[in-house]
Amino acid sequence: MGLARRRTVRLLAPVLALMLGGMVAGCGAEARSGVDLPTFAPNVPTSDPASAVPLDPCAALITPADVANVLGLDPGKTGVKSVRGVPAPAVGRTDKLDCTYTADKGRPLFTLRAATYATPDAARQQWQLNGGLEKGDKRDVTVGPAAGVLYMRRDELLLSVVDGPRTLAVQVPDRTVPKGRARENLVTDFAQRALKVDPNAPPAPAPAPPPVTPGPAQPPVQVGTGG
Repeated sequence: MGLARRRTVRLLAPVLALMLGGMVAGCGAEARSGVDLPTFAPNVPTSDPASAVPLDPCAALITPADVANVLGLDPGKTGVKSVRGVPAPAVGRTDKLDCTYTADKGRPLFTLRAATYATPDAARQQWQLNGGLEKGDKRDVTVGPAAGVLYMRRDELLLSVVDGPRTLAVQVPDRTVPKGRARENLVTDFAQRALKVDPNAPPAPAPAPPPVTPGPAQPPVQVGTGG
C-alpha cells in the first residue's frame, strides 16, 4: 500500500468511528423511546397436583383407615368401592351413594348406602317406605339426633336411620364382627362415623308435642226442669 493511501485511511478512521458511534447511540435512543416488551414469569403450578384429586365420596363418610382401625385390619389392604346413583325427582331424592368396604383381595366387609333428599319430609317418607320392605326382627333405636330401626337377621344386621334430609343404611354381616365385640355396637359405631355424630354427646331432647287448638265455643246447654 502506498504512503498516500495509508494516510487517507488514517484520516478516515476517526470519521468512521464517530459515524458508527452516532448510529449506535441513535439506535439506543430509538429503542428506549419505544414500548417495553412485557416479560412473563415461568409457568409454575400454584399447588400440588395431588391435592387437586377429589376425595372419594365414600371415604368422605368413613375412611378405609378408620374401618381398618375399628376392625383391627391392615390399613394398606383396606379400601372402598363407590357407586354414585342418579337423582330421583319423583321421590325428592337429590343424591345417592352406595359404598362397599373391602379387605385384602377385595373381600367385602360391609356396605353403606347414603341418600339426600330435597326436604326432611321426603327423606322420612322414603325411609319409611323402604323400611316396610325389609325383613327380620326390628327394634327402634336412635343414633344421636337421628331416628333409626335395627333389623336383626340370622347372619347380619341392618341399621337404617333418617336424619333430616338424609338417610343412611349400614349392613354388616356377622363374619365381619371381630371376636368379643357385639354386632349391635359395631353397626352403630359405623353409623355414628358416617353421620359425624359425637358418641359422647347427650341425646337430643324429644320434640315437644304440638299445641292443642281449642275448638269453637259451644253455647251452654239448658237442662229443663219439666212442668
